Amino acid sequence: MKNTEQASTRLHGQPPNEISLTDRLRSGYHRFWYEASQALRWSWGPFRESSKGPLTNLSPSQQQRTEELAKFYRSRFEKSLPPETALLNYSYLDVLDRARQALGWTVPLNQRVCDLGSANFAYAAALHTFFHPNCLAGVEVDGHRLYCNGRSRIDYARGHIQDLPQTEYVIADYRQFTRQADIITAWYPFVTPKPLLAWRLPLSLFNPSALFAQVATNLVIGGTFVMINHSPDEAEVARGIAEDVGLVCAGHYLHKVPLRPRIADPVLTIWHHG
Repeated sequence: MKNTEQASTRLHGQPPNEISLTDRLRSGYHRFWYEASQALRWSWGPFRESSKGPLTNLSPSQQQRTEELAKFYRSRFEKSLPPETALLNYSYLDVLDRARQALGWTVPLNQRVCDLGSANFAYAAALHTFFHPNCLAGVEVDGHRLYCNGRSRIDYARGHIQDLPQTEYVIADYRQFTRQADIITAWYPFVTPKPLLAWRLPLSLFNPSALFAQVATNLVIGGTFVMINHSPDEAEVARGIAEDVGLVCAGHYLHKVPLRPRIADPVLTIWHHG
């Protein structure tokens, strides 16, 4: 894979395919709980987070930027979401909006949009606000994960999408997910194994080549794949994998002014079929 070995070594201080015994033990532990949640499929039904009013405790720059986004997109997430979730949506919308401006990105509306690796889909409102899709699907392999309050990811996800038209949450391994889309988004996909383990997932789910190959298969001709990576180093690893499956980068944006504090500057890239 082009450019992957050097970048992955910089990320983790070891060759990209070298998995330690500790990593394998952690993976086995995560696999037990992953398979248990898959078998249990626990759900109490949709869990709706409630608004707590206007956002508070924002810095002046955060206040200014959230106001700009709210006015331009005519959407105030804090009206229906608690502060942390509302700010999360503004931060995702911020990345998309700044990339649109920096790249001169013309975003087609009324498209079929699919988001892979959606976790509990807390940011679904931001995707709806930015893309105005005619349908939106969030796909998550670990959607039955239980939280400490007894609720599962799917409970939260169903609550987050309850008021969003033509939106669904699908629990599936995207490597076997076959549904065409005009726009596919991936926020911080796992392109090296360490982050996957940090998010308590087993190594059996790690295969970025197969994941990106499925993206290329599901993306319609003329469609757009939007990927956001945690850092330039991670983006370099992802670039090599994406190019190997025949995707071509059509835009690269380094987000230097994130709305929420981050360790590294995220990178948004836009991809089309080769």
